[in-house]
Amino acid sequence: MLNTYVVEGGVGKCTAFTALLPKLRKKSEVQIYTPYIDCFAGNPDVKLALEQTIPLQDPRIMASDNIFYCEPYKSNFQFGKQHIIESYCEHHGVDFNRSMTGKLYTDNHKAAVTKWLGDNNIGKYIMIQFSGGQAKWNYGENVQYQNINPNRNYQPYLAQQVVNMLLEEYKDTTIINCVLPNEPHYQGTIRCDLHWAQIHEMLKGAEGFVSIDSCLQHFSASAKAHGVVIWGSTRWTQFGYSHNKNLHFHMKDKWDEAKFNDSDPRNNMIEPKLVIDNFKKLDKNKTVACATI
Repeated sequence: MLNTYVVEGGVGKCTAFTALLPKLRKKSEVQIYTPYIDCFAGNPDVKLALEQTIPLQDPRIMASDNIFYCEPYKSNFQFGKQHIIESYCEHHGVDFNRSMTGKLYTDNHKAAVTKWLGDNNIGKYIMIQFSGGQAKWNYGENVQYQNINPNRNYQPYLAQQVVNMLLEEYKDTTIINCVLPNEPHYQGTIRCDLHWAQIHEMLKGAEGFVSIDSCLQHFSASAKAHGVVIWGSTRWTQFGYSHNKNLHFHMKDKWDEAKFNDSDPRNNMIEPKLVIDNFKKLDKNKTVACATI
């Protein structure tokens, strides 16, 4: 049997969907139809990943026994009680457990990443990302920054303070800023201009990361990377992972739904010193798992 799954973006959603693949493969062979084929490239549980620019009536898709599609954002996920992976499981009849996390196969990018690090004389490094949310098809040279959910972004003034403190605390470590050219850059960092799949491969070797709810956070479970995540207008219980230090202005270690309002601009107003204090406390032996309620 051959099943084709339509998996739409962004990168975070596609990465989350990969958590289901080992169980879906037990039911049938798996094809993926998606705008982010790099999330599925090289995955041993995927027979073929097809770019969503081709027609859905492509003969390779029409040869399927079933074509499945779901959109978690237009489902029970909206109640705020499900992790994104849990929502995908519900839609596709897969039993969910917290240990299910996404897996990207980016070993083929290792040589390019090693070369980039060497060309920039980088030894130890910490990766940061304080803005994001731009779909790949909206980005181009000289394009104005656009984000459908800008309340996730960390305020640049505070971000620069975090960078300054990291540089002071980790003097022999390079801070790599993982953003597109039309997003804020920070003094004392080096901007990484590599493809996001190469960013995932680079994250495997990082000393840690500090980010918002964007690519570095989405990739952290797959890359087995530990970091500090600053949360704004999204819930860590829906997108996050418990091996990271998850920070929110209105709550501490445990999620409190009564204190959450996605429109509150204070959500991600985290003191830079608190970010650094939590970075120092990272437990790199902590098991990777979904940060469910």
